[in-house]
Amino acid sequence: MGRIDEDSIRRVLEATDIVDVVGSYLPLKRAGSRWKACCPFHNEKTPSFIVDQSRQNFKCFGCGEGGSAITFVMKMENLGFADTVRRLAEKAGISIVEEVYDAAEERRRKARTALLVAHKKAAGFFHRLLLCSPKAAEARAYLNSRGYGADMAKRWQVGWAPDSSREFLAWARREGIPDQVLIDSGLANRGERGDLYARFRDRLMFPINNVYGECVAFSGRILRPQENVGKYVNSPETAIFKKGDVVFALDKARGPMGKSGKALLCEGQIDVIACHEAGISFAVAPLGTAFTPEHARILSRYASRIVLCFDADKAGMAAADRAFRELAPFGKDIYLVNLPAGDDPDSFMKREGKEAFSGMVERARSFFEVRIERARESGLLDDAASSAAFAREMTALLACMSDSVARDLATADVATRMRMAADNLRGAVRMAGRRKGQEQAQSAERKTAEEVPQHPPVKMDRAVAVLCELALQNSRAQGLIVDRIEELLEPMRLLQGGGILKKILARLPSPDSPAAVQAFLVSLPQPERDALGMLNLEPIPIPDVDRSVQEACSGIAKAALERHIASLMAELADPSTDAARRLELSKLSVDLKRLLGTM
Repeated sequence: MGRIDEDSIRRVLEATDIVDVVGSYLPLKRAGSRWKACCPFHNEKTPSFIVDQSRQNFKCFGCGEGGSAITFVMKMENLGFADTVRRLAEKAGISIVEEVYDAAEERRRKARTALLVAHKKAAGFFHRLLLCSPKAAEARAYLNSRGYGADMAKRWQVGWAPDSSREFLAWARREGIPDQVLIDSGLANRGERGDLYARFRDRLMFPINNVYGECVAFSGRILRPQENVGKYVNSPETAIFKKGDVVFALDKARGPMGKSGKALLCEGQIDVIACHEAGISFAVAPLGTAFTPEHARILSRYASRIVLCFDADKAGMAAADRAFRELAPFGKDIYLVNLPAGDDPDSFMKREGKEAFSGMVERARSFFEVRIERARESGLLDDAASSAAFAREMTALLACMSDSVARDLATADVATRMRMAADNLRGAVRMAGRRKGQEQAQSAERKTAEEVPQHPPVKMDRAVAVLCELALQNSRAQGLIVDRIEELLEPMRLLQGGGILKKILARLPSPDSPAAVQAFLVSLPQPERDALGMLNLEPIPIPDVDRSVQEACSGIAKAALERHIASLMAELADPSTDAARRLELSKLSVDLKRLLGTM
């Protein structure tokens, strides 16, 4: 990995509008000269998350998170700094300058790039075969039988893997893809005798993309039933693919989710594709695994209303319960589409039409209302024992809700529908909540013990902080402070935060350029960045710049003198200080106190 120079960071930020970046994730509303939204980094109902287009930064006044477009994307996508800058630079069409400083990290980055390139080439190869190869006729016929043609295949880059490993491997070698990259990517395996063979053969191939639209894995579907062969084969986990972290179609759905505030969570890829083809463009699905806390964290950032659309059978209900448990702590409104038994979105739309399914999604009812209705239809409420068992399941789910008001309303609704005493159910939910809280606390303690401690913000002397604010708020003030840098060198050495002020005066980010200031901030170590984040760096009119700088410089000099005198007095109080040194210290402290009195 390379170190990205500050000028490149500045150019990336100048070419990036933070409102466009944040608006691609969240529904923003104008609030005067700024924009606001509910914060994606903590649960809230009243927006306290502000985006300032003129300063190109964001700030949440609820949880304190703030920063530039780079900071926002880092937090939203859990990316490193350099990867985030590269993403934004690529989007803006900007070349960045990097200096390699960590050979091992550079090797990892190159290996990751090789995997992405291999997947991109493979996706194109499989897609071309599906569209053009005579051998793929059966795959095209299968898609047609499901109501999909070439247009859908092109939109989703659906492909076909040849039935011969030899054909795939010959193509890979023509493309210059090394055998080890094929193995590391999961596109090929090595047999017991050391021979290489393709993982996917004679399958319909669905590319799995990350949030940026880069292919990171594949899901291959068989074209005809086969004994002892799974319907789907997915790529194994690799350096670029962790199935518990990937949400299928998020690259296509995140924009519509951000604009509508809604997400439709389905069970599988075909259901999601069917929804998008029907115009329901906020549909997504987990990938080959149960719904995970990471899936919930990702969805909660894009949508406030989550609509679950799972099969009406026992397995589908278990999947819906699992999704609810993971989503409820994020304070989202969770609804459930009541599909007829035996249907999925794809089959329902083919029989009833797109409009009928779209209407079901729009009219989706609360999770607990549908859940109880299905339990009653299944006979789970016919006798006392079954009702009690089901009530315990609902109690555990209610206890997962983090919004106390919503939880109490849902509890009252569940009690009414199940003909229970509301107070009894509330008591049971409180007890379940306490147990859950204890388990979470124990888990958090274990996690904290395992994690590396976070460094707190650098402490700053108030006099130093005032000069930092002036230097980043006003160009003339910055110039006047630079003119007096010689008299500030000793105070910067003595006072807390002096190193930060020294960096400001060395780099001189222009206060008139929000991109320059943000580029300087993101280049600092996190503790220094957090320290400046606690100051007011907004450009403000200063009636008398010269006087403000004069007073601030006098203040820092005075603070440095006080610090120096305090250190002298501490040395004087030390019993080990000899007589000659005591006399020297006494004279020096008197002189400094006299000087301090004239300031």
